[in-house]
Amino acid sequence: MRENRVLVLGGGPGGYVAAIRAAQLGARVTLVEADQVGGTCMNRGCIPTKALLQATSYLDDFQKARAYGLDFGSPSIDFKKMMSRKRQILKTLVRGVKDLLRQHHVHVVEGYGRLISEREIEVEDPEGKKNTVSADRLILATGSGTQRPPIPGLDLPGVMDSDQALDIESPPRSLLIIGGGYIGLEFAVIYSRLGSKVLVVEMEPHILPAEDEEISRALEESLAERGIEILTGSRIREIKPSGPNLEVCLAGQKSPSRIVDKVLLAAGRAPRLDEQVLHRVGLQRTAQGIVVSDRLETSIPHVYAIGDMIGGYLLAHVAYAEGAAAAENALGANCVLDYTAVPRCIFTSPEVASVGMTEKKAKEIHPEVRVGRFPFQYNGKALIEGERHGLVKVVTEPRSGEILGVHILGPHASELLAEATTVISLEGRIEDMQAIIHPHPTLNEALGEAAMDVEKRAFHVSPQKRRQKSA
Repeated sequence: MRENRVLVLGGGPGGYVAAIRAAQLGARVTLVEADQVGGTCMNRGCIPTKALLQATSYLDDFQKARAYGLDFGSPSIDFKKMMSRKRQILKTLVRGVKDLLRQHHVHVVEGYGRLISEREIEVEDPEGKKNTVSADRLILATGSGTQRPPIPGLDLPGVMDSDQALDIESPPRSLLIIGGGYIGLEFAVIYSRLGSKVLVVEMEPHILPAEDEEISRALEESLAERGIEILTGSRIREIKPSGPNLEVCLAGQKSPSRIVDKVLLAAGRAPRLDEQVLHRVGLQRTAQGIVVSDRLETSIPHVYAIGDMIGGYLLAHVAYAEGAAAAENALGANCVLDYTAVPRCIFTSPEVASVGMTEKKAKEIHPEVRVGRFPFQYNGKALIEGERHGLVKVVTEPRSGEILGVHILGPHASELLAEATTVISLEGRIEDMQAIIHPHPTLNEALGEAAMDVEKRAFHVSPQKRRQKSA
């Protein structure tokens, strides 16, 4: 039998998983990557931001310790050491991915790849030399880049994107962040902990516009308590030099401009697509990204596309799943992913995590919905940990008991979401979630209480407070 050859363009989360899975299935695999394997997520996104969030979280813990009778004096921040540790984590993980690819006999080609036909990639190496690599099946995984809205002054010194914000020499005294999505808010938490005066400007009516509005507004209140200023329903008109600083001109605000040290552009991400290539080879696209079938095959037979470049959920764990599925389909399987239970996590303080529909989206589809809530202020473990902010919210369809969405704002929300994701993915109903015996005392109990509250029978919410909430 002729050996299948698979060529993967892009070594981010989706790409390297696609390469490994294809190799596991017996294919001869080549992976083309212009930068570092691991992609944006590992090198300039998920991992480095979480490393800084974890480091700066100890400053919160330090303050919290005083309430427990522990005082360690005044903390000091070694920012260079913090950044050095972040870089060491990245090196370790990148080295690990390289080792995995080597152990699976994946041939890695360093250089910028460009699709030139349904079976060929032209690769330009770091020295500028061009070479053509061909295969029987192609998997495209070129990821996404920072969106750049048409704001005059974005090219001024002192205006950063998220990559640059991860490698500055010292925290700015003041920082204006353009965009109140997950990227902007995670940086807001990092730099506010480090002492920066942070202002977030979001053009939508509330931060995290894709998430449940009740959860987003509760997070906004919590961030405001820690000193982060948030302006919603506002746009940036222009950025101008102001001595060594920047003047940011705002639209729709009483204060028409702000003077800040740095500006961070965090207005979202867009698929990284070469329009000339798309036109030349005939790949179909929409405003969201490359068009693919439910098997992740593009408009060109035997060419697959995954991850951020096809739009949808721009999340590393979705790219992992799509990479594995595309590799299997490229080699003869019929793997179709179910996106019903995709977990979404935002590592602010407190964290936000959700799966399924928001309450607003559920009401657009279903004539009626039922909602259960349980605040963490009534959870014993949350009080023990000094984490009173937040709640668990469960949205259901009342007739069938189908769980339409679960939303968490609170401590370790990203870890707590696994239970809800599992129940929804297994097509469980609200009675299944209610029947789970949760260990005590744990934060996890809040999910069971919120599920009970759908039928107004949560044990640890007083009837009076429930009536006040309903009113």
